[in-house]
Amino acid sequence: TEAESDTDLRQRQRQLRGRKREIESRIRLMRNMEGRSAENVGVIVSTEGMELAPTSRALYAENVRNVCIIFTDIVGFSKISLELSPIKVMNMLQDLFNRFDNLCDVHGVMKLETIGDAYLCATNLLEDDDGDEDVVRDAAIRALGMAKDMICEARNAIIPYHDKSGRSFDDCTLQIRVGIHVGDITCGVLGQRVPKFTTCGTAVNMAARMEQTIKPSMIRATQDFHDLVGDAERNWSEKQSISLKNMGTVETYLLDPINSSKNYVIGGCGRSRSVSDSFLSIQCD
Repeated sequence: TEAESDTDLRQRQRQLRGRKREIESRIRLMRNMEGRSAENVGVIVSTEGMELAPTSRALYAENVRNVCIIFTDIVGFSKISLELSPIKVMNMLQDLFNRFDNLCDVHGVMKLETIGDAYLCATNLLEDDDGDEDVVRDAAIRALGMAKDMICEARNAIIPYHDKSGRSFDDCTLQIRVGIHVGDITCGVLGQRVPKFTTCGTAVNMAARMEQTIKPSMIRATQDFHDLVGDAERNWSEKQSISLKNMGTVETYLLDPINSSKNYVIGGCGRSRSVSDSFLSIQCD
């Protein structure tokens, strides 16, 4: 009956909420364990011991406020992948994403997922902020430090390219673009066979749109995020207004982590290599 179906669904939702609490505990524990990685913790939700009947409803869902979303992708990835064998493409992505995973541990950032060459992560998600402005600002500062270091690390990830004679170009390195926004999101667990923790909402879309509208090795942030960081970062460009489809005019700020690295307040570039001119035609969209 419909009443029994609702009872079963509520029971499954209680089970998933319990799984979520386990995920939160594991994330906090692993972040405090030196030498351990929080990679992928909480992204795939275990359903061991759970009897999940087919359902058209989400297994678990909630709204979360003030989440800082970081969205990145690789400049010219489609062209790069056409020049490389499948195993080289996957090895290249593995190298890059491993670097990003390590940065998540350094900055206290939660990795959400990879979508092709895109990497999505966040701060202040599954964290206890209790509406504290200082906690939210700290989350924004960590997110910006993560974004800067991601750009630097990408420039240390080599494109395994060989010319027709077999000569390798070890100075050909990746470039990424980064978009950041802070806002409210909806998150939950979707899927029957492989339940997965998923995020969606305008904040996620906005971060992606920020990334899509900038030059390589640059960060674009919304004014909401910029204002939240405040004077912790002083190297922003002047405010820019951009027009986004279905979103209207959005006030944004640009940051160039490479050329402003000497004046870093948050994060910073260490050693990095520029993309070789010999590979420029592949790098640029």
